Parts: sequence; structure tokens; C-alpha cells
Amino acid sequence: MLLCCTVPERGKRVLRIDLTHADTEPQEFDERPVVPPAAGGVDVVSVAPVELSGRVERAGKGYLLEGRVAGSARLRCGRCLAEFEFAFAEPVELHLLPAAAAPQDDETRLGRNDLEVRFFEEPFVDVAELAAEQFALAVPMKPLCAETCRGICPRCGANLNLGACSCPPQSTDDRFTPLAGWRPNE
Repeated sequence: MLLCCTVPERGKRVLRIDLTHADTEPQEFDERPVVPPAAGGVDVVSVAPVELSGRVERAGKGYLLEGRVAGSARLRCGRCLAEFEFAFAEPVELHLLPAAAAPQDDETRLGRNDLEVRFFEEPFVDVAELAAEQFALAVPMKPLCAETCRGICPRCGANLNLGACSCPPQSTDDRFTPLAGWRPNE
């Protein structure tokens, strides 16, 4: 069996992938761990159970985990603060190597492929931790409810997607009036 339950020091049950089961033949997994909203950042309101599926196989001195993470979450728009549904489905490829194979230099230049490597002390992968990490990578840095989102009025806070606000047009600063007709090459 590929998955095993353990009881760590904090007294919580954790679902882990036992990599040693993949030593002789590839092993498949399909789990739905709970991911806390905080894993995706401050704009995440709630997260539905995440689906993490794939396979693990022996690859050289380590293991190769390939699969897919998918799910949905409620996010808060970075412009108008409205909540909206965000669906994601991302491929996962992770090279798992023993900690002894980690570079010993303090300063190591990372290549593109090095970002998909994880080192382990014990041959286990925490399913919830992996799902949370992949979810955090899937959430946009500045979530938008729509590309055309107009945001909120900086003076009254009205949602400009629902219509214009009643604020008077902002006047220009009178100190800059003499510069209005200035052209740099004249």
C-alpha cells in the first residue's frame, strides 16, 4: 500500500506517501486532502477539498512524483474586493532525493529544473503539505474577478463595476497649472 497514516508529535493524524513502496514498481495515489485558506495567501477566503492524484516511481537515487492537483477556492479580488470562484488544475512534477544528495555549498546557483526538487530525511511525502504547496503556486499573485474589473473608488469606496460613483471629478492641483502647456523640446 502506498499511503499510510502516522501520528506525529502534535497528536494529529497525517496522510503520507511511503516512497519505499515505489522501489520495485510505480505506485499510484488519489487523495483529497484539506488545504487551509492561509496556504494561498490573504486573498483566499475558502478552499474546497483539493484533489491530488498521480504516481510515484523510482528514478535513480530518488523518486519521481508526477500527477495533477485540482480544486476550487473562493478568492477576494485585488481591485474591487468582491469574492469570486477560482478553479485550478495544474500538473505536478517533483523529483524527490535523499537529503544526502543535497548540495553542500552555502551559495548554489539554481537552474530551472532545480526548482522541482525536494530533499527528504525520511522516505515519506506529506500529502496535505504537497497539496498546500501546489495550491499556493496555482493562486495568482493579484487575483482578479475579471480582467475588466474597474476596482473601487479611492474616495468613497463604491464598487465601480456596479456603476459610476457620485463623487465629483477630481480637480488637478493648482500648483501644477503653469506646467500644463510646457513641452520639453520647445
